[in-house]
Amino acid sequence: MAKELANPGAANATLNFKFEYRTFDGDLPNAGDQDSFTSTFQPVFPFVLSNGKNLIFRPAFAYTFGQPSFDAGRGDFGTEDALGDIAFDLLYAGSNNGWTLGGGVVGAVPSGSDISSENWLLGPSALAVKTEDWGVWGVFPFHNEKVGGSGPDVSITSLQYFLFYSLGKGWQVGTGPTITYDWEADSDNAWTVPFGVQVAKTTAFGKQLVKLNAGIEKNAIAPDAFASDWKFTFTFSPVIKNPFQANPPTPLVDEATRAAVLAPLR
Repeated sequence: MAKELANPGAANATLNFKFEYRTFDGDLPNAGDQDSFTSTFQPVFPFVLSNGKNLIFRPAFAYTFGQPSFDAGRGDFGTEDALGDIAFDLLYAGSNNGWTLGGGVVGAVPSGSDISSENWLLGPSALAVKTEDWGVWGVFPFHNEKVGGSGPDVSITSLQYFLFYSLGKGWQVGTGPTITYDWEADSDNAWTVPFGVQVAKTTAFGKQLVKLNAGIEKNAIAPDAFASDWKFTFTFSPVIKNPFQANPPTPLVDEATRAAVLAPLR
């Protein structure tokens, strides 16, 4: 189960409560004094299809406390507490011979708050995950492009790479940062490249299965003027049944399985 919960393409419904503390750095005045705290709720709804594939929908609702923004007129930072834009991804994925492969779309809906980008974003995504005896590894590339709204142009390509090694009894250690490239920025400020480590534990509180995850990341490469520096996260993820698909369809039986079942009867 710990391996399955580390696989974004597996059919596991979860309610993810993520708490994130960030520090910042950069060339702007007092950039190194800024920090923020973000609380994110991201439910995961997998729909099992009759062909055995999964259609997975993941919206994310994030509220940030103390989001810094630079006021050029004052030459200093101000802060905002507000709901961020609502990100989402929709993924179609299937598994075979230890591989989970998929494709879909990602995007964001503007929240209209003081920290909103005021943009509608949409773009493609892909997924490749390999489950091994020792754990799970994979990549999740995606792209966000402005398709509407009144904010500045957005064109960002991202690559999340992840690797989790199983330690036994539900414990895992690994990494899962997201590299981004901003096509609208100049080449010196386009890349954001983080490195980090995470420790996860899949356990049960009574009959409730839960995944706990704690991580730390450092941006080794980031925009010069102002960017996130360190990120500390803790995620609490109860595993649930998808309330929108209480009784998933039974997948079609392949010919090899059908022959093996019928052989003794014949």
